[in-house]
Amino acid sequence: MSVSAGPPPEPYDVLVVGGGPAGSTCARVLVAGGLRVAVIDRAEFPRVKLCGGWLSPAIWDVLGIAPASYPRGLWEWNTCHVNYRGRDYAIPCHGWFIRRYELDDYLLRASGADLHLGVSVKQIERGADGLWSVGGLRARMLIGAGGTHCPVARLLGPARPRRAVGAQELELQLDAAAVARTRLGKDGEPELFLLDDVGGYGWNVPKSDWINVGCGTLDATEARDGWRRTYDHLRVAGHLPAEASPQLEHMKGHSYFLFEPVHLDAAYRDHAFLIGDSLGLAHPITAEGILPAVLSGRRCAEAILANDPASYPTRLRRDPILADYRRVHAALNLVRKLRDKIPALASLARTAAIAPIAPAEPEPNGAGNGHPAGSHPADPPSVPPGAALTNATIARGFAWMFSGAKLPAPRILDFVLGNGE
Repeated sequence: MSVSAGPPPEPYDVLVVGGGPAGSTCARVLVAGGLRVAVIDRAEFPRVKLCGGWLSPAIWDVLGIAPASYPRGLWEWNTCHVNYRGRDYAIPCHGWFIRRYELDDYLLRASGADLHLGVSVKQIERGADGLWSVGGLRARMLIGAGGTHCPVARLLGPARPRRAVGAQELELQLDAAAVARTRLGKDGEPELFLLDDVGGYGWNVPKSDWINVGCGTLDATEARDGWRRTYDHLRVAGHLPAEASPQLEHMKGHSYFLFEPVHLDAAYRDHAFLIGDSLGLAHPITAEGILPAVLSGRRCAEAILANDPASYPTRLRRDPILADYRRVHAALNLVRKLRDKIPALASLARTAAIAPIAPAEPEPNGAGNGHPAGSHPADPPSVPPGAALTNATIARGFAWMFSGAKLPAPRILDFVLGNGE
């Protein structure tokens, strides 16, 4: 006796591969617009995600929520502590930190999409009817939000003019009193350790009874060495609880792509889209990834709801936040071209040319270095005045960009950089 398998399940409007902030934001906007959406992820949520977890102010408008309404752990900060070439700076700027374990789960559960978790994507097909098929689910449109190694990205094949950056990091829970006793500033205030060539940076972020520590480098092969230098600095400075040492011997690594304008060329094809890290949108200097992830998710959803999916790449190019990324990218290229001709620019090759116009004069850090707040301890005798000014400018500019501040005078910058659309 034969048994009929029955008709295939009703197709969705959209399948989203990846349940991180990019995918969940896209799904939430699509569901709010009346579409049937399924999210597929190989992990069960909540899950551990390697990430420092910092949010710049623009993210709240993109998410459509206020910081006060976010129901999980949130650490607001108004000072960024930067160590560069042996000197500490406490620089006024603003942002928030979260734990990705909490944020990703919250955004995914709030999306309203059908969730298919613990499902690995082994094959992606497109039928004669034009429907995409993934794991037995079908849809008119397919969105790749699965990060650097997203299977949808393998289909669309974005150009990668530069190799992925690398990171070594860990988030661990410790005694809250020990974290409070050893942290450099207030709870939630980031401590950054810039590598001498500005080819990467380390961080130490206290989050009450958690710390997130790590190091990222432009050359992924240097991430382990960068972490070792970061760890030595933090250990000697006494900014890590002693009980963290055994766990910090077993860091975890990952890689992802920074923003390149050419990446946007592969954002859409044949009703398939790439968003977030699957496209490669992290900030060209700081490598901030959550903001461009949720931003791209929203812009993708808006293009679909407007019944104009092919407009998605243009919507990305015209977005003010990614326009700033493009300006920073152009500035970096300009400095790289000049550095061989002007040796003094070599150390600025990975820092935006506009850094000197950043607001807020840095104050030397008075915490834990023997100098009262507001004092100006002398630089080491070997540092000439010109170099000291350059170092302070680099530290200030990096913290300024780390906070996600908007670039001033964008039209003038576009003219200088030849960066018009």
